[in-house]
Amino acid sequence: MDASRPAAITLPSDGLFPSHVTGHGMDMDDLNGFTTAQVLRALGATGRRILGATVHDAALHALLSCRNPATGGFRFWPLDKHPQWAPGLPDDADDTAIMALVLFSANRISTPDLRKMACHTVVCHRTRATVQPGPSWQRVGVFKTWMKSGFDPDMTDCTVNANVVALLAKANLRNVPGYAESCSMILEAISWANNDEQRAACLSPFYPEPGELTLAVEAAAACGAVELRPALQAMHAAPMWRRLRERTCTEVPTICGSPYGLIRWKSPAVGWARQIGGLAAGCPPALLSSLNDVRRHSHGILHVRNAC
Repeated sequence: MDASRPAAITLPSDGLFPSHVTGHGMDMDDLNGFTTAQVLRALGATGRRILGATVHDAALHALLSCRNPATGGFRFWPLDKHPQWAPGLPDDADDTAIMALVLFSANRISTPDLRKMACHTVVCHRTRATVQPGPSWQRVGVFKTWMKSGFDPDMTDCTVNANVVALLAKANLRNVPGYAESCSMILEAISWANNDEQRAACLSPFYPEPGELTLAVEAAAACGAVELRPALQAMHAAPMWRRLRERTCTEVPTICGSPYGLIRWKSPAVGWARQIGGLAAGCPPALLSSLNDVRRHSHGILHVRNAC
């Protein structure tokens, strides 16, 4: 696909890129900050040139409108555009991590603000218990999805945690509580999934497409999360994970969902952005090159002989 947009993808006047939500009796269009952040993350440094300054600025402004001024965290929808059909939801770690990084990359959030926001939001909300019975990779002390008290035990999501790890690595906060626990959990979860697609689907309940974990680990490694490089190398060496990753870069990918996919969001805008931004071509060459020296994880969780 070239840089021209498919006719079905309209550039938003309010900055929010479109998605379509289905399931549980719903079949409707939706405008939210998460989809918009995924478009901007996929386009990366080329976003302003491809979208044009007006649309790019509007999209960044839309992300800022998802920020809760009382907490500093972010939500799925702008605070003044929460749809009537959706239940009231608190700030969440995934939107906070993804949106904050996009805004930081665009110089809309300063380094001190990024660090303060991370410490006062995601770092303060870590699991104190695990859902039982559950798989062996679950950890106490990793980052919760919902940043609100009363959500214990929270459903542990590896993709959410990888996105938070990316935020903390970019903010030079790799020593904060929860960072090491999350990296360890992701490594163990990938090992546990092995070549079983059904197991891979269990790692991220809010992401119906398991391959989204690969994109999140790539983003974390690119942000400086060296602890996840063995995980990324293992995923790119595994046919199953490569196949799952390819599904995230189709023309209309499923980008997120309610727990275990009862309700799902799809977005041709995200599919287009991933094609144009180069994600569909595979892991960025510079990132792949940085993995060549990785031979094994220091704790022996993963042993990888060949670079991807």
